[in-house]
Amino acid sequence: MRMPQGNDMKNGRFTQTVWQRSVRKKLHIKKEESIWDPSPWEMCSGFETEEGPSFVWADTQVSGYTARTGYYAVYHAAGELAAKGISAAGVAVRILLPERSSEECLSDLAEEIQRACSELEIRVTSLDGEVTDGVSRIIVFASAAGTALKGMFAGNVSPREHTGQEEILLCGYAGLEGTLRILETAGEELEARFVSSFLAQAETLTAKLVRPKQLLNATERHVTAMRQIGRGGIFAALWELSGSEGTGFEIDLERITLKQETVEICEHYRLNPYLMTSAGSYLILTREAQAVRELLEQSGVTVAGLGVSKTQNARVIRNGEEIRYLDRPARDELDRWQSSRIKAAHRKGGREVSENEK
Repeated sequence: MRMPQGNDMKNGRFTQTVWQRSVRKKLHIKKEESIWDPSPWEMCSGFETEEGPSFVWADTQVSGYTARTGYYAVYHAAGELAAKGISAAGVAVRILLPERSSEECLSDLAEEIQRACSELEIRVTSLDGEVTDGVSRIIVFASAAGTALKGMFAGNVSPREHTGQEEILLCGYAGLEGTLRILETAGEELEARFVSSFLAQAETLTAKLVRPKQLLNATERHVTAMRQIGRGGIFAALWELSGSEGTGFEIDLERITLKQETVEICEHYRLNPYLMTSAGSYLILTREAQAVRELLEQSGVTVAGLGVSKTQNARVIRNGEEIRYLDRPARDELDRWQSSRIKAAHRKGGREVSENEK
């Protein structure tokens, strides 16, 4: 069957409008034992049982050029569960490799997947995949699973119970994951622009990613909702948090924490760090901001108060005297950067290759 013709969708995740128009109408959604209804911003699924624990899993996919693609896929999946207040017990992984990929590339991917699992104290439950002409870069699908007692999830407050003035906290740094992945892919290019000490310092920033254990140890019973900052960056995460909780907000742009390395690398490539993926960083909505902040800081997490939720729907961002309203989520800047490199390589008659293929 040929694919139907029609209006082309934009690159990036399905928009809320497209999802509501073309997906929701096709699904026969029945709540029953399922914990969360499908939505354009929901990455987790799960079932509650009458007796015993509830079973929950998160499905994510990450694309890239290096073996670290597998490392970040695990972080994305485990982080999505952490944002629900659940510790991942294991992760199932599937890998798609472009044609001409070497076995060494696969071996390095497996090593990075295991490295992430060791850091997060979870186990690989399965790993398979294939080499295919259907992809032009490495794609790693990760599904993290865990259990929780009935009703013990972060973000169980329904929209009608929000009173506004709950504080929005940022844990970690906006755009950090994307910065690290650009550095790993284009290290030689960046050596021609930045001094070696700057790049050496940037390479140590993996330690600034917030581990789920740090988050879970510090946020039990103090949190209304959490959201990992994934594709689309902190602006997308703010939009999704607002949509899922049925609130508006008012935040201060200058309070969003960025590492200097992120600022300079994004300026070099003309990227917007607020639109760049940052797994390992989280937004928290809470009525007990001071208690949450203290617990997180004791766990070694950098925390910034961005602003407050509002009962009205407006999504307001202040930047000094300037006031603007948050736009709908845009394409992730890391994905745009990766695609531009593929197109540039094709124009030159070659292709972008990972360090593992060189």
